[in-house]
Amino acid sequence: MLPELCTASYGNRRDLYRSVKRLPVLVEVAVALFVFRSYGDPTAPTLRLPDTVRPLRYSASLQLTPGQDRFSGTIRIDLDVRQPTSTVWLNAKALQFESGSISHGGSRIGVQFESVPKDFLAVKTPEPLAAGKVQLEIKYTGEVSRTLTDGAFQQQQGKDWYIFTKFEPVTARRVFPCFDEPSFKVPWTLTLTFPKDLKAFSNTEEASEQSRAGDMKAVTFGETKPLPSYLIAFGIGQFDVVPTAPIGKNHRSGRIIVPRGRASEAAYAASITPKLVELLENYFGTVYPYEKLDQIVVPLTTAWGAMENAGLIAYGDFLLSPPQQDTELRKRNRAATMEHEMSHQWFGDLVTTAWWDDIWLNEAFASWLESKLLNEWKPEWNIKADSARFDGIMRADSLTTARKIRQPIEAPGDIANAFDGITYGKGEAVIGMFENYIGAQAFQSAVRLYLRQHAWGNATAADLLSAIDQVSPEHHAGAAFASFLNQVGFPLISVEQGCALDNPGPPVLHLSQKRFLPVGSPGRTDQLWQVPVCAVWSDGSGLGLHRECHLLSKASDAFHLQAPKGCPVWLSADANATGYYAWTFVLGEADLADTLVAKGVPEMKAEESAALLRNIELMFSSGLGNLGQDLAFADRFAHGSDPGLMRQSAMMVSNVSRFVPQNLRERYAAWIRALYQSRALELGWYPKPGESQEIRLLRMQIVPLVATRGEHGGLQTQAEKLARRWLADRTALDPDMVEPVLGAAAWNGNRAYFDELVAAVKQTKIRRERLWMLQSLPDFRAPALARASLDLFFESGIDPREMQYNLLDANEQTRQIVWDFVRQSFDRLNQILPGARGIPFGALLPLSASGFCDASHQEQLSTFFQPRLATLPGGARNLANALEDVRLCAARAEVIQPAVSSFLQRVEVPK
Repeated sequence: MLPELCTASYGNRRDLYRSVKRLPVLVEVAVALFVFRSYGDPTAPTLRLPDTVRPLRYSASLQLTPGQDRFSGTIRIDLDVRQPTSTVWLNAKALQFESGSISHGGSRIGVQFESVPKDFLAVKTPEPLAAGKVQLEIKYTGEVSRTLTDGAFQQQQGKDWYIFTKFEPVTARRVFPCFDEPSFKVPWTLTLTFPKDLKAFSNTEEASEQSRAGDMKAVTFGETKPLPSYLIAFGIGQFDVVPTAPIGKNHRSGRIIVPRGRASEAAYAASITPKLVELLENYFGTVYPYEKLDQIVVPLTTAWGAMENAGLIAYGDFLLSPPQQDTELRKRNRAATMEHEMSHQWFGDLVTTAWWDDIWLNEAFASWLESKLLNEWKPEWNIKADSARFDGIMRADSLTTARKIRQPIEAPGDIANAFDGITYGKGEAVIGMFENYIGAQAFQSAVRLYLRQHAWGNATAADLLSAIDQVSPEHHAGAAFASFLNQVGFPLISVEQGCALDNPGPPVLHLSQKRFLPVGSPGRTDQLWQVPVCAVWSDGSGLGLHRECHLLSKASDAFHLQAPKGCPVWLSADANATGYYAWTFVLGEADLADTLVAKGVPEMKAEESAALLRNIELMFSSGLGNLGQDLAFADRFAHGSDPGLMRQSAMMVSNVSRFVPQNLRERYAAWIRALYQSRALELGWYPKPGESQEIRLLRMQIVPLVATRGEHGGLQTQAEKLARRWLADRTALDPDMVEPVLGAAAWNGNRAYFDELVAAVKQTKIRRERLWMLQSLPDFRAPALARASLDLFFESGIDPREMQYNLLDANEQTRQIVWDFVRQSFDRLNQILPGARGIPFGALLPLSASGFCDASHQEQLSTFFQPRLATLPGGARNLANALEDVRLCAARAEVIQPAVSSFLQRVEVPK
């Protein structure tokens, strides 16, 4: 494949030749020379469009036919020329331009086009345009991809072809030459011409329909509210439509739009849509802002699962399920994603981030609100406790190469990198922390104020923080919030209790902070945050638990606890499980931690206990604190009565595996069996009627753990038999248990089972079943089968897009095989696997080596990827993260492995 710049240059030179073919030869030569010289134009933008010309309104017409790879388009853009210029800069990518003109005051002048690197298009006029209002018209053609799942793309379901779009963040430019930045937020009118037997949907209702020659029709949709280009969307195909009940207080229409023949699978999504909107309207205090709420299903998505297009939300295939194969867990996950995207209709669409460094205003708020509102609606789903288990995000944030929540965007690849766990997960946690600090009602008032002040426009972090300070000035929360937005990492809070039994005064809490850094990190510890530290404790008075928050804005400070009647019997420094910080008792106070686990856990909220175990695991996995005590705590939580904490402990015990020396693997397996075997055998592979969601989740975690890392032969044999039974009869297993069973069967799977699995993948037409099977492939540990699973990327009958993340999910035994494969096949993989958000898939592949723990692989990783970074926008940060991961893993292993070895040698395990 030729580099994009080469193909764009050739395409635009060809189009310019075509546009001047009736002119004298000398003019043709002059134009050609002008195109070549344009690449040295020092005024060309490199990241953002200039503000000298702004759009006022778009009117776009596209002609598309599903199954055909090209489309044609005409776009008219009303412009506000703010100062005289002879160049209008737009974004455009992979488009070929046929003609263009600018109209002003009844006159029309021709324009010339020049494509410039990094997706810029210069529209040149013979003479400078005067300041004022003009209209730009461009006729062009473009591609409807069969591989990508952004821009305009097409997919086949059965015999039907469908066209979909997904433009966030920077791929509207593949369909429209436009101002493809979020701050350019204006009304759009869209007309689609397509085969008359198909249906089309867009952001607004259909306004008119007209017949066109060749069995085509043209549908014009109503003008939108002000929208940035990334929120424009459409779909064309043989869709079935499932109506919902009226949406919101204004009774807007709602529809679930699905590929033909799948209407019955949309029943649950349709049934809960009105309730989800009701929850959001009640929280925001404003009605749903758009004229309709359509939700369209895209059969295959890569690097995204859903997209919040205003009035036309797009989801992956997971939105659908045959009712008889649905489960409560699948419903919970579906509802969470739907609430996330619907909340964007306010946070993101009604009020849009001004630039991509503030994308957290969209994504973090949607993540936080989905958890908050669903927990209120469905407390039996126990979402709040699960939301407290974000240690993976904190581990990523502990790297010195991590992003800030508000990371400056300095290159195009930084835009794609902004859609990461820091933006979503850390952002969500920090929002929750400050809501807890200032109070839920005050925080809600600030959110409502922010939405009122910026409705139909753009906003920045400063706008939100200002609203918070206006509502709750006494908390000084704006500056404190900013301290978490604008720097990498998070604090480690050291806690010391000051309390004398003979002192009638209130107890004192001594707090100090420094940056949390794992063992071996070269980072500095002298960063400071303004941290709302919230404690929960019991004073043994029988009057219940006490909770207080204090803002720690210095390196150390002391606070009097006002509520207790006496000294705390136990104390935790994360009340309500909202603290985005790690914490520890000062050295020499290990007994306080032991007392907290023994006496505090039975009294605390479920989410507070989950946050405590998260903190223990974070400290352990970073090589900090009393590692032996942390392992003993995991052991204790495993024997408790709370299924959520048992499941969480099982995750920690499973993650210990990478630090277990080979000579202790059998004792490690025996330890797992000692912790979980009896409960795993009691639960078995089949759910039982009337079980809670927590018990079902516990089964999914500990039964396969005991079967695989616990080396339980009986459970392993059962998994193999059940996997084969399911391959023959897809109703033989509960849908929640298909992935655990297939993964456990692959653990010691042989060639015969591997071949059965691959044959089933090729035969089944149901995507979710294919994904279940393909996602079990990394669990094969036999080297020959691990390699055979990777060769499937290039085998007919397998869509490599469905297994691309298997390259990032290798286990300890097969990691080297995957790494060798990535290096040997890198160019081919980068060619066949679609990129996303404007960056190639190869930019993610440094992460395939991030599980290694030695200097040799660190060197290999650097040597292989450094020369390739110039063609991998966004890859530099992934490489830096992976290199730091490998380096720190080696340092942590030196500390953690001896602790693990000592613990396993002394812990009692069954013979």
